[in-house]
Amino acid sequence: KLSHRLLFLTNLQLTRSGIIVPWSLAVSLLQSLSVVSTFLTSGVIKMIRNALLFALATSMARSSIAFAPPRTVAVGSEKTLACRNVEGRGLPSPLHVSTNDGNPQFSEREVETREVDAEADRPRPESFAPPPSAATGPYASSKAGVGAWERVEGNYVLRPPPESGEPRALIHFLGGAILGAAPDVAYRYVLEKLSENGFLIVATPYNLSFDHLKTCDEVISKFERIAPSLARQYGAVPVVGMGHSCGALLQLLITSLFPDTPRAANALISYNNKPVKDAVPLFDEVVAPFFGSVAAKNDAGIPSGTDVMYMSLRLARAAAEGELPSDQLLNDIRKFATPQFMEPLLQEEFKVPNGVREALNTFVSPSAGALESAGVLPLFNQAVDILDQIPILVDEVANGARDFNPLTSSVRAAARRAYRARRTLLLQYDEDPLDESEEIEELLREAETVMRMKRPMISIDIQRKVLKGNHATPVLAPPVDLAERAEDILGSEMAKERLLYAEADATVDALVRWLEEGQL
Repeated sequence: KLSHRLLFLTNLQLTRSGIIVPWSLAVSLLQSLSVVSTFLTSGVIKMIRNALLFALATSMARSSIAFAPPRTVAVGSEKTLACRNVEGRGLPSPLHVSTNDGNPQFSEREVETREVDAEADRPRPESFAPPPSAATGPYASSKAGVGAWERVEGNYVLRPPPESGEPRALIHFLGGAILGAAPDVAYRYVLEKLSENGFLIVATPYNLSFDHLKTCDEVISKFERIAPSLARQYGAVPVVGMGHSCGALLQLLITSLFPDTPRAANALISYNNKPVKDAVPLFDEVVAPFFGSVAAKNDAGIPSGTDVMYMSLRLARAAAEGELPSDQLLNDIRKFATPQFMEPLLQEEFKVPNGVREALNTFVSPSAGALESAGVLPLFNQAVDILDQIPILVDEVANGARDFNPLTSSVRAAARRAYRARRTLLLQYDEDPLDESEEIEELLREAETVMRMKRPMISIDIQRKVLKGNHATPVLAPPVDLAERAEDILGSEMAKERLLYAEADATVDALVRWLEEGQL
């Protein structure tokens, strides 16, 4: 019933905008969306169920984890990391990328690598501008996250257990489209298992955008804000780039187009770089006109669809942080919901009396504190992070975005000419129609040939492995704590079958073996 009602309202909205959609086409679209939504919903519901079970379990049991005290290194000692002056950025990149010969990897700068193809004749985009050199922005320096995760300078950090000693490597992880905004939740099992094996995890969240270059620059900026503190604490550690789906594409772009951000190795999981028209069915015919209609303003002063989304998300954010809406937010909502002809009747400002606000805070605070301790509010907060991307994408399409930047052809040319990682693992799943690992493998082997022409002594190792699973395999797994409790009760094999994480577990095993082969 909900699907048919949505179809009717969509058709009505398009008709009002002067766009006539044949009913047969609309029904076909609905059937396609039903198949996709059924596939996604089953996994999402299970993930939400697992998260709620874990939150309940952690609220009933002690969930504190002892961390090793920060290791202080005297400035000027042998273990102090020498900073690498980054030309044009003003910020040192203090995480040393160690390789077998002990030298930093690919530190030279080649302007030609950004001259990808004919597209490079256009003015250089703002994404190539230097990122901020100081820790600026809305992120707190340190904040508790879900489970053992910490949020530091806009990144989610998971430290290896104290008994594992010094980190074997730092894994810089980027999640896939949409879910990349909450990597510590969506990819929690895989990343926590890697952490148990002695790896320091830094998962950088990002908002999906049609401008991948801008996204890469934002990711690098966040990572560089946390790098100095990690370098001071842990010393020189190899940096391994790891990404899933769109995150794998971003890691490829970072390694190819941003030579100031080298990687000792890259692990690209379910690499995908399809054009928008191939990735989104009926994009030009239905999706783009519909998004334009949703974002359209009108002369009557009625808020647009994206205006409603933004305001709803502001309310959701306040609830996710366990706070009452501020007076400013309440006034914005009042103006937002008031018809234009009634605005003169409104009072100048609305303010909740201090006594009333204090009484409400006293009533709400215990519940908010309990939800925070149980891990529910952090999960809700990151759910809002994921939803925040929807109106942004709608506005981008409404403003004319029709394909990703750089184009697929430009990405291929960049990988062929400028890919620098000496070790690369391509992981694909046997039931993943979106995967393009085979195509990118050919390009990376061509990149190896190009690199050998410049530096004959350099060897590049490229491996591609095929595992059982599908595109969503890395995210369809419970948290490690919940999985271990299930294994204690059901046994290892039965727990993996019932909670659907056998394939995610195999992914972790493949990644750890590959990392160990490279002595990481």
